[in-house]
Amino acid sequence: MKYSIYKKLSFSLALLGAFSLFSCGGSSGGDEEEFEFKPSDLTNKYWYANPYRNQNFTTDDALLVYKFNGNGDLVRQDYGGRRDNDEAGTWTLSDDNTLTIDDKTTGNVREYTIDKSSASNHLFLKSSLGNWDFYADFNEIQDVTVDAAIVKEVVLSNGNFVNKYKYDFEVKGGFISQAKVILETISFELVKSANADGKVVWKLKGADAKEYFETFKGEELVKFYVKMNSGDEFKFEDRIENVDIEALNVESVKNPEHSTGSGPLSVKVEWKAIDNTNAYYYVQILNSDKDENNPLVTSNWQPKQSTNDDIQSITLSENNAGDFGLKLGDLFYVKVVAFLYEDGINPYQGDIHDFNKQAKSQYIRSGGEW
Repeated sequence: MKYSIYKKLSFSLALLGAFSLFSCGGSSGGDEEEFEFKPSDLTNKYWYANPYRNQNFTTDDALLVYKFNGNGDLVRQDYGGRRDNDEAGTWTLSDDNTLTIDDKTTGNVREYTIDKSSASNHLFLKSSLGNWDFYADFNEIQDVTVDAAIVKEVVLSNGNFVNKYKYDFEVKGGFISQAKVILETISFELVKSANADGKVVWKLKGADAKEYFETFKGEELVKFYVKMNSGDEFKFEDRIENVDIEALNVESVKNPEHSTGSGPLSVKVEWKAIDNTNAYYYVQILNSDKDENNPLVTSNWQPKQSTNDDIQSITLSENNAGDFGLKLGDLFYVKVVAFLYEDGINPYQGDIHDFNKQAKSQYIRSGGEW
C-alpha cells in the first residue's frame, strides 16, 4: 500500500503527546477554492482511516471504518470481524462542505471541512482539532481478519481431570509479516501456521497456547497488532464476550473408529453433545505431536444433530491414500471442538461466521495407530 500519509499522520500524533478518537493531527491553512463535495460522493462505500501510533493497549488507535448511509445514518464497522454497527450515529453534509459526524459509540460530535483535494477514493477532513485521511480502497488488508475466543478444556492435573481455560487467537491474511495480541496486562507474539485448508493463519506459539488459567475472566477487550509486508502497521480489536461454555470431557468422546488397508482411509468420531442448543461442532485430525496449529485435516462444522441420546458424529475420509499425511502405523490424535458464535451471527449467511467465534470447548484424545 502506498499511503505514506499514514506515517506522517503518526508522526504528527506523536508530537501532540495525547490521542483521542477525533483529535489526531494538526490543522492546515490556505485559501480554499470554490468546491462542492456531494452527499452521493460519500455514500454507498466504506471509508477507512488508519491512526495507528504504537503497540500500547491504552492507545485508542484501531483502524476506523465508517459508512455514510443515504438516509443520514452512520455505520461503524468492526473491521477485524467485518461486523457493522448500523446504529453508530448520524451524519450531515452542509452546502459549505462541512461534514458533521455524530458518533454515538464515542460520544463525540465533530465538524470537519472536506478539503478540495478530496476525491472519489480519498476523503481529506480538516478541523481545528486535527485532520483525517480516509480512503475507500484498502487492498492490502482486504483479506485480514482477527478473532479472539476463550477455550474451556478438561486437562489432567495432579491425577484429576479438571476444567481450565486458555486463549485462542487467530489472525488471517496473505500479506502479513508480523502479528501480535495485546491484552491489558500481557501480550503474545503470534506465529505463522497453516490451516488444514492451506491458508495462512497466525496463532499462539505452542507454549503460549498451553497457558491455562483456573477461572473464567468474563468480558475482555483484545487488541491485535498487524504489520504488513509493505511495512504499514495496523491495530484491530475484538471482544471476548461474557459467555461461558460447558466442557467436553473424557467421557464425552468415544474411541474413534478408522478403517485400515492400503487404500484411502477414514475416521469416524463420536461424542456426546454439550447441553447448549446454540453449539456447533467440528473435528480435526492431529499428528503424533498433537500440533494444533497445523492440523492434518479439519471437518466442516455442524449443528446439534437430532438424536435421542445426543450423540454427534463426523466421518473424515481421504479422497486418495495419504491425503491426511499419515502412514500406516503412525500415531494420530482426534480433536473435537464445540463452539459458540458471537451474538447475532448467522452461520448460514455468508462467510463472516468463520472469524466470529466467542467461546470454545475441546477435547483431544489419541486415535491410536493409523
